[in-house]
Amino acid sequence: MGRLTKGVEYLLRKSNVQLVRGEARIVSKEFVDVGGVKLRYDKLIIATGSLPAQLKIPGIEYVNAVSGDNFITMNEVPQRLLIVGGGPIGVELAQIYRTLGSDVSVVEIMPHILPNLDSEVALTLQKILSREGVRIYTNTSVHRFEKTSDGVEAYLSNNVRLAADTVVLAVGRRPNTVNLGVEVLGVELGKRGEILTNDSMMTNVPNVYAAGDVVGRNFLAYTAFEEGVVAAENALGLNSKVNYSAIPIAIFTDPEVASVGMSEDEARKLGDVLVGKFPLVANGRALTLDSYEGFIKIVANKKGKLLGMHMVGPEASELIHIASLVLSRNGDVAELLNTLYVHPTISEGIKEAALAILKKPIHI
Repeated sequence: MGRLTKGVEYLLRKSNVQLVRGEARIVSKEFVDVGGVKLRYDKLIIATGSLPAQLKIPGIEYVNAVSGDNFITMNEVPQRLLIVGGGPIGVELAQIYRTLGSDVSVVEIMPHILPNLDSEVALTLQKILSREGVRIYTNTSVHRFEKTSDGVEAYLSNNVRLAADTVVLAVGRRPNTVNLGVEVLGVELGKRGEILTNDSMMTNVPNVYAAGDVVGRNFLAYTAFEEGVVAAENALGLNSKVNYSAIPIAIFTDPEVASVGMSEDEARKLGDVLVGKFPLVANGRALTLDSYEGFIKIVANKKGKLLGMHMVGPEASELIHIASLVLSRNGDVAELLNTLYVHPTISEGIKEAALAILKKPIHI
């Protein structure tokens, strides 16, 4: 991590960017105060990121509770770990610490983990994690904590009580706009405190832009990077926009999970759809990797327009970009069919799933 941040600092210096360290606050329509030093600006880009969301659970003051941000820097493996929240950070940490020997429980208020992803994908990973020994409680919340002689006890809404040494609060993030001074400028905020922008990353104030988690759209590093580029280009007089039409998502568990576009459930709400699925147990590369408990699913409308692709399997985070490219072009499943794939690779399964859409699969 240090090597990466030093690399960014080097790139800034190479581009003659002045780096000023300190806590910043907007004090007027012309100045930002950084540790007592006033910096004048003509154009302002706000990219203050986000903070972990907090839960007001009775008794949480007795808990050794940390956010996902802080937990990854801990140098001890807790014996009993409770993770509140079954989103991407929650499930990644659950598998990591279960592998390291922790007794891990995950509490998720929604019907399954990864509630924003395709349900079949999420339930497949849920089954894998459960088999590995992660206890998962869905449709469940934590009512309260009570201190015990050797840790805490969590009282769940399903009447289960869980003992824990450490609790990770992985319930999402909130835009970091508190004490920033945006009210001085009259910048419009949303209900969660996010800075509202258009696709050019412009706020309602002509010379003020915002990018990244502070705009509260995706909370992803790569979308933040793209938004930052667009904000900078427009601040310099260009006319750039972020393409939000096909943003891929990856969960770095083992096996990986990746998704782009509409889930099957979302697509069916709009009408009849075509679904093609290819199980990786029929894929030669997956078999050689001994990682074949997964599948590739493609969702399209009746005319063959690609609506989404969802995967559980090795290298899913790499392969999802194939569908992301087609979706960004508003393309059809035919583009996936008319592509040659190297053999043996996991990517061959994309063509097989596309063939399944046409009810012409070859290898299943």
